Amino acid sequence: MKRIPLKKVAVTSTDGKEDTLDYKVMLEFIVRNPGDSTKRGMDITEIRNSLRVLDVLEKAEGEWADFEDADYAFMIGKVHEARFGIVHPAIVQFVDDVTGAT
Repeated sequence: MKRIPLKKVAVTSTDGKEDTLDYKVMLEFIVRNPGDSTKRGMDITEIRNSLRVLDVLEKAEGEWADFEDADYAFMIGKVHEARFGIVHPAIVQFVDDVTGAT
């Protein structure tokens, strides 16, 4: 069992706009998209694994989500394959927090 934080981190863009990086929302987005961006979609195994992770995230209450080891390993693979549209320390913090689960 792995436990990850579901933080909400304040992010300020270079133009001064305030926003929030919500770990739960970010993980849902990552898991809903194909891991291999060169593919046109997901195979059934990736869909099933994604649904398991999404189920855990949906049921998570409070500041933590608890994953079975296999679901966590799948999710971490997706996080490592993810591409981000900005360069910001909050992205590094997000990846470190999620991949450093206890």
